[in-house]
Amino acid sequence: MSKHSIQINSIYCNDTSESGHDEVYLICQADGGIPIRVPYGINTSHSMSNDDNNPWVLDNLILNFEYEVLVTLWDEDLSYDPNLATYLQSNDFQSGSGSGSIQLTNRNGADYTISYQYID
Repeated sequence: MSKHSIQINSIYCNDTSESGHDEVYLICQADGGIPIRVPYGINTSHSMSNDDNNPWVLDNLILNFEYEVLVTLWDEDLSYDPNLATYLQSNDFQSGSGSGSIQLTNRNGADYTISYQYID
């Protein structure tokens, strides 16, 4: 039974991993369980670029966990083959993570900020 919850409110693109835009999706995995893709569905993603100043608002994305929940950002390079997606970065949320935002960067130049709220 889940003891903790965290809500991912939005993701902001500070810089993409390549020129132009990233087709971003998340893989969320609580306590080593079944991974969940956001947005839901096969071959779905959210187009993000560093020049549009619009965050990806994730309505009601509440992740329940007992020990930790891993949130990983991916860039979907080819929609028909998930094995070719580019890893952007990840964060492991644990109980007592508090609320606020976390900046995730990688060596490819990707720079994203996740805003979140610790609920329980």
